[in-house]
Amino acid sequence: MEELLKKWEEFLAGDEEAFAWLYKNHTGLLYEYGMRFTADDDLVKDCIHDLFLTLYKNKGSITKPRDVKAYLLVSLKNRLLNAMKHSSFSDSVEDRDYVFNLVDSVEDEYIESETKEDIRRMVELVLSKLSPRQKEIIYYRYIQELSMTEICEIMNLSYQSAQNLIQKAFHKISTDEDIIKSKKLRAQIIILFLSFF
Repeated sequence: MEELLKKWEEFLAGDEEAFAWLYKNHTGLLYEYGMRFTADDDLVKDCIHDLFLTLYKNKGSITKPRDVKAYLLVSLKNRLLNAMKHSSFSDSVEDRDYVFNLVDSVEDEYIESETKEDIRRMVELVLSKLSPRQKEIIYYRYIQELSMTEICEIMNLSYQSAQNLIQKAFHKISTDEDIIKSKKLRAQIIILFLSFF
């Protein structure tokens, strides 16, 4: 984290290499994150490039954020939501009415001893029970391992609201009838979520 802040400060001071480092070290994360909101590969790439172009053009007027990673994630999210809102494909996209796809990331993280197909079905069933905001907060907290402060900033939530959203997601999963019916699935879910803690 210290290196990131140092590079950010160097970039703001005009260091071209620091800007290149920021770009190289964050485009992968930003791309993966952007693809959670839309399947439009070109839109995500365009928004990432636009984000970095805007940063470069405005480096003299940009202040140092408390958390650079959170700043980049929020900036990309806002660009994507604006682009989707203004596109002919998604005229009805509202700030809080969007898709947040989490299946691929969880699948990639937890395929170890079970077959890929079994875990994919389990994760899809569990995640189908969650709202897009619940999926999003689970992604930030347990996949990206962001702090609650970072999550609150990205999602524009109070600390208590963020905690409540996580708890509601876990409660929804633990009380769902489809999940409760399957002892095997219930056991796998318990193992899955215990591995986060």
